Amino acid sequence: MIKQQLKTFLTVCETHSFSRAAGALFITPSAVIQQINTLEDDLGVTLFVRGPRGVELTFCGEYLLSKGEQLIRLNEEIRTGIARMSSSGKEICVGTSLLEKCRLLYNLWILFSEENKGFEITMVNIDTGHLVPERADLVESVNGGVPWTKEWEFLKICDVPFGFAFRQDHPLSKKAVITLDDLKNERVTSINRGTSEAILDMLRTLEGSGIVITYQETPGTSPLWESAFKNEVLVVPMCWGDILINMALRPCRWDKAVPYGIFYRPQPSPASAEFLKFIRDTYADMDLSDIFPSFR
Repeated sequence: MIKQQLKTFLTVCETHSFSRAAGALFITPSAVIQQINTLEDDLGVTLFVRGPRGVELTFCGEYLLSKGEQLIRLNEEIRTGIARMSSSGKEICVGTSLLEKCRLLYNLWILFSEENKGFEITMVNIDTGHLVPERADLVESVNGGVPWTKEWEFLKICDVPFGFAFRQDHPLSKKAVITLDDLKNERVTSINRGTSEAILDMLRTLEGSGIVITYQETPGTSPLWESAFKNEVLVVPMCWGDILINMALRPCRWDKAVPYGIFYRPQPSPASAEFLKFIRDTYADMDLSDIFPSFR
C-alpha cells in the first residue's frame, strides 16, 4: 500500500546520504536517486538539497518526513487490521496489562472451549500509555472512559463496586466496611477526574458528602502504590485488589460501581465474534457476583 519511494525517502532522511540509504536498502545509489526523483516529480516539489556533505531536507521534505512516518505506521495497522478481520482461523488475541488483566476471561474461555474445540488465545501487552496493539481483538477492563476505549465497542458483564484502599496499618483497615462518614477527615485520592458517568457520579457523591478529593495525574499504575507511601486513601474499583500489593482494600456502604466487561473492535474477527456471542448468550444478563465473588 505504501509506495517504495516513500520508504526510500525515509531511509535517506535517516542516513543523510543516497549512498548510505542504498546500502541500507540493498539497492544501487542510482536506484535511490531515481526513486527520489520520481517522488519529487509526483509531488511537484524538491525534497532534498544536494550538497558535498550529503543531503538536507527542504521545508517540503521536513513536512513529508513528519507525515511519512505516520503513514508507514498507519499502513501496518491497516494491514494487520485487514488480516485480523479476514482471518478464517480460530485465534483470538487479548490485550493485557497490570490493570487490564484476564480476571473473567480465563473462566469464560474454559467454558467456551468445552463447547468449541480448536480455538486458541494469545496475549499481547498494552503499554503504560494505554496504547493497545493493533492485533489485539479483546481487552477486559472497567469501562472508565479512558481515551483508548472510545474507539472500541463494550460488552458489559457486571458492575464492580468502588471501594477504598490504604496502608495495612491505617486505622480504617480495622473496619470490614467503610462508610462515607469514615472518610471525612481523610485525604482521598482518585486517579481519574471523571471520564465516564459512573466515575463522575461517584466523585460527586464524595464531594457532596464533604470529602476533599485530590487527583493523581501521572500516567500508568505508579499512583496506586504512591498512595500507600503518602498514607492516602485511594478510591478504586474493588477488582483492583489483585494489584494493590501490601494495601488493605475495603468495600464501602454505598451503591457506586463501574461497568466491567470486554472491549472489542467495532468489526471483530470471526473467531472473536463467536466468542463474544457465547458470552452474550450465556452471561451478559446474569449477576456474576456468585460466580466471581472477588467482584463483590
